[in-house]
Amino acid sequence: MSKTMNRRTFLQSSTALSTGMWFASRAFAANEAPQNKDALNVGMIGAGAQGQGLLDSILKISMESPVHLKAVCDIWEPNRERVRKTFKAYRRFGHNGDAEHAYVDYQEMLDKEKDLDAVIVATPDFWHAEHAIECMKRGLHVYCEKEMSNSLEKAREMV
Repeated sequence: MSKTMNRRTFLQSSTALSTGMWFASRAFAANEAPQNKDALNVGMIGAGAQGQGLLDSILKISMESPVHLKAVCDIWEPNRERVRKTFKAYRRFGHNGDAEHAYVDYQEMLDKEKDLDAVIVATPDFWHAEHAIECMKRGLHVYCEKEMSNSLEKAREMV
């Protein structure tokens, strides 16, 4: 049976693959408990359409590897609430759906969430550089949605 690939299918597959590859170096056996000290704790800045696609991929990965979504930041309350409820529904895999881990201000999230290892930046592209640079300054790994920057100056600063 031949299956055609349209742009949407390609983007969904690419997102899942790239997210999986990004986390592969930190992936562990499926039987490990969510409290694993080697778990990868992830925060998310931006929980709109792009963030939702990445969230879905991470939830799939977390069923077999200790990858825990610990905090979400989005300026739109319905996005924060949707992701928070999703975290809560997947709590048995180590995700945190408590209301105090949903933020409007990304700097507040970075200040309060001391156990984060990485942050997913899925905000509008004109914010990518600012968010990614601040996360990297704090020693966090960053997965940034395309396009990474709207200017060469900001792209160089990110490097």
